[in-house]
Amino acid sequence: MKKTTLAALGFSVAAIATPALAQDALPVRIFPTPADAGPVATTSTPAFRAEALRSDAASIEASRMALERSRNPRVRSYANQVIETRQATTNALLPAGTSLNRNGSVVSDNQGIRTDLSNPAGLILAPVTIAANIGTSIVGGTLGAVGLVDNNPAEPGRRVALGERGQARLAQLQSAPNGRAFDRTFIRQQARADAQTLALYDTYAKGGNNAQGRQFANEALPYIAQEHAESSTLAVRYGG
Repeated sequence: MKKTTLAALGFSVAAIATPALAQDALPVRIFPTPADAGPVATTSTPAFRAEALRSDAASIEASRMALERSRNPRVRSYANQVIETRQATTNALLPAGTSLNRNGSVVSDNQGIRTDLSNPAGLILAPVTIAANIGTSIVGGTLGAVGLVDNNPAEPGRRVALGERGQARLAQLQSAPNGRAFDRTFIRQQARADAQTLALYDTYAKGGNNAQGRQFANEALPYIAQEHAESSTLAVRYGG
């Protein structure tokens, strides 16, 4: 376990305790099962971006549902943490006015906002900024199109087509009969999804085919590791 001043990594937040840095062995506590079929670890920049954005979208929407249905303070606190972190990584990968389509390509929403998609590496990068305080009242969610999640309703664009895997996760949550059953399902899902996302970022941080992309993945890794540490702890306590 290490502490790092995030300003040194280009983040605009105060110092925070982080579970691991990218050069350390990342602690995977809840291992995904073969049936989970989560994000595929890759060194391809476009593939990494698409998988990371889909992971963000599914986790953001699931966490919004948790804030509506859960009454467990720890589950709600974790859900807020997920939304905060994943909106930041989404903002770093998708500029306002663009979205990720079902084929994994970034497309303009044609909302009159100038968007530069000329980066030859296919990766849109911005400073990852974590808000100091995120509200507990989340507005937004799945839009009219099936499987399309608006990751930041206050801004244009940044919508992500989930695909069948993400839709199945949300459908399972929606079918939970009560709050306690919802908590168990949500935490189990997130612990496994966080492990998959941790592997996705770790693989790209070490071998991604774009230097800026590797830097971004290395900066984001401590946040993903922290998220996984919390979800795995909650899974031991509430996910049984």
